[in-house]
Amino acid sequence: MDTAYKRLLTQVLPRPIRSQKEHELYLGRIEKLMEKTQRSAAESQFLELLSILVERYEEEHYPIQAPELRVALRELMTSNGVSQSEIARLLGSSRKNQIRKLSQRFGVSPELFL
Repeated sequence: MDTAYKRLLTQVLPRPIRSQKEHELYLGRIEKLMEKTQRSAAESQFLELLSILVERYEEEHYPIQAPELRVALRELMTSNGVSQSEIARLLGSSRKNQIRKLSQRFGVSPELFL
């Protein structure tokens, strides 16, 4: 293991986040590393580790609910400049094909429309 990376690990001793206070502490460290215009390889590796720990904590404590189908579709249509008539032409009548076509058109997972 790289000595610079070892030094970073011993300064902070990262572990799974168990509290909001730890979460905020890790976010602060991530922010400081992100602000650096040039990071060392050790700092980049450490940033990745902290980001993984924060992501895990946030997935457990702040899960993102999938949007309602019509809300998601309306947002995709608006952000992509797609009209209702274009969607009607694209979809046809088969539900399975509609999901596949919407997924392909907007570049999102088919699960969004299930």
